[in-house]
Amino acid sequence: MTKQKKRQWIIATILAVIGIIVLAAMSVPEPDFDVVDKGDGFELRRYAPFVVAETDVEGTFEDASTKAFPLLVGYIKGNNYGGRSVPMAAPVRQQPLGDEADGTAWRVQFVMPKEYQTSLLPKPVDERVTLRQLPAGLVAAHRYGGDWSKEDYLAHRDELRSALEAAGLKPIGNAIFARYNAPLIPWFIRRNEVLVPVEQT
Repeated sequence: MTKQKKRQWIIATILAVIGIIVLAAMSVPEPDFDVVDKGDGFELRRYAPFVVAETDVEGTFEDASTKAFPLLVGYIKGNNYGGRSVPMAAPVRQQPLGDEADGTAWRVQFVMPKEYQTSLLPKPVDERVTLRQLPAGLVAAHRYGGDWSKEDYLAHRDELRSALEAAGLKPIGNAIFARYNAPLIPWFIRRNEVLVPVEQT
């Protein structure tokens, strides 16, 4: 194989792998919502109720996923009464508990597919994992790419809060960090969001 053909083969392989990754990233189901309005850098969504598996952990922003993921992954991989594997949807949600500025306690949630109501899901064996149906509600969503750093999240959270204030929308809860992609997805094509529940208009 000549150098030129080898180079072409490498490029074609890389493009094929990226294509597979992009398709995989786009095919993950999400909770149902309707976009009811758009603002400066955000869209306003009305979500239908959906179910989450969740756990509360203490630690830094980065610690939250490190501590919560083994518990939540364990649940969907069979650590439940029935030993069943449970599919999950996107996104993985992370929200501060208590004072948002404190950032030492977090609730991390895996979204369950919309076909699975709480009554259809197996009960977690680990009592630190609970199932809960979130009610319908109005949420402002600000999308951004890049890595999962605390600095990026806080910058985009503050940007969204400023946009909501300018639009006359009233937040009614702590911001939520939402990640839609698996860690193997390259940072430059990731979909991240800041979600803020807002008062019904």
